Amino acid sequence: MTTDNKAMLDRVITEVFNEDFVTMRVSSDEAHGEHSVQVSSRFREDRTAIIRAGHVWMEAFIPELNVQTSILVDDGEEDDDPEDVIEAYKEGELRKICRVMHAYLEGGGRVSERRSLLGRGVIRKLLIESDGFEWSLGRNSWSGPKPV
Repeated sequence: MTTDNKAMLDRVITEVFNEDFVTMRVSSDEAHGEHSVQVSSRFREDRTAIIRAGHVWMEAFIPELNVQTSILVDDGEEDDDPEDVIEAYKEGELRKICRVMHAYLEGGGRVSERRSLLGRGVIRKLLIESDGFEWSLGRNSWSGPKPV
């Protein structure tokens, strides 16, 4: 049995984001069990996050900065852990990503920019703290959570 990612995403989004945020389902890939929700703040209209939940990855993407972060989660197919333990773990990882996006949408984070090595544009990096951990979001690389 696999986790119902749509239901899990809906639960966590409802828990983390209150009425100060607007949520909208943006896409899904039913065949692969991936679901996405776009979240924006009613007070910071220039900030948006797209949060995705799948069987293997939990991801967040910030379109205006073109940065992202992901957490690889085990789908539990080869483990002996009960289904509810696996689902609780995946939900906890998704909650971490949602809380990072919540902090960003409320105005948190520091953006650094540098010129591309090939001189074609700017490379952005977002450093953001959430729940005592620092996350680094980038276009092609990311890291986190690291204790502050």
